Amino acid sequence: MNRIAYSGLLLAVAIMGCGGKEDESPAAIDQSLLAQYRAALPTESQVMAAAPEPSMATKLGEPAIFPTGSKDIVLGINGAVGGIVEIMRAIVKQEPTVYNSATKEFFWGPFPNDNGFGTVAAYIREADEGADFKFHYALLRGVDNDVAKMTPVIWGGATPDPSNKDYGAGVTLWDFEANRAFEQASNPDVASVKLDKGRFVAVYAKGAGDKGGEGTFVVAAFRGFVPQDKPENTPADLDYFYGRVAGDNNQFDFIDYQGVFDIHNDPAKAAAETVGVKMAFFNEGTGRAEASASGGDLGANQSASFVECWNAALDETYLSLTVTTDGTDEAPVTEGMSAACGVFEKTLADLGVPSLSDVDPTMMAKLTEVATNGVPKE
Repeated sequence: MNRIAYSGLLLAVAIMGCGGKEDESPAAIDQSLLAQYRAALPTESQVMAAAPEPSMATKLGEPAIFPTGSKDIVLGINGAVGGIVEIMRAIVKQEPTVYNSATKEFFWGPFPNDNGFGTVAAYIREADEGADFKFHYALLRGVDNDVAKMTPVIWGGATPDPSNKDYGAGVTLWDFEANRAFEQASNPDVASVKLDKGRFVAVYAKGAGDKGGEGTFVVAAFRGFVPQDKPENTPADLDYFYGRVAGDNNQFDFIDYQGVFDIHNDPAKAAAETVGVKMAFFNEGTGRAEASASGGDLGANQSASFVECWNAALDETYLSLTVTTDGTDEAPVTEGMSAACGVFEKTLADLGVPSLSDVDPTMMAKLTEVATNGVPKE
């Protein structure tokens, strides 16, 4: 999976082009209340993951495999999330079309989708008492101005921190399947439109740490994802856990992603592997990866496991590959000495680095349900 191409929705420019109604009746809108609702939308710092970056140190060795190879995964997820943030913020930064005090909802649109088919609209509403999050929001697509018939293609819920705009918790969904179904059912020129497939959903939280600093955590899932610019790709299923602990001018990041996707994205092979990669790195540099692969182009009775360490310049300092056949480990193939890993000579588990297995199973099941079946019914 190379990157998330979110241009299929054709909305970011369209919304800016169509323009909402300017403030026709300023007295009718409580601007402080509107600001609270707008704060429900996630910020980039809440939901975007970091990837290891080389320092200014001179590179002397071979580039490390996993931080460079995983960067497309991280950038892909960031592209999806960044697209959600960009599109939603583009529409709600305008004055809302209407506020409904009975439902506690601000509504924008419907507006003509000047760069795509039909109309677009959005809402942010206060959730019912007892809901998981304080606010719900959605981006809708329609054929005309009949809101009842519009289709949600982006959906989310959030509880912002009123004391810090960058803190809070929420869930956000990009439903490529709903968008594609809308185009296929409604757009007479759908054959000329490139469309992504699948769904992406993420749960996120960011806030102050118990002992100072701050922490960021994101759990995400893709199901059946195929980017519109790579329609030949094998559909990718991916679960993803990212975290950052920052303070005192230092930060520690970890990433754990597991899924079924074609490593090579080679139509001639078109065999998906079961892949797991765990990484941890310090100050976006020095780190360790532990990875496994099975199925796909590997033999039915084979699996492979890797350990890799790298320095601040992302030069590989240690690599170990172990192939297991019929349950028996072959002699590891290594490059370098494990002592070169420094503090990362210990396993990530021994270092106490969280992993997907630490995520609450009930939450993970809900996440998978949304990624598989789409927008929950409110």
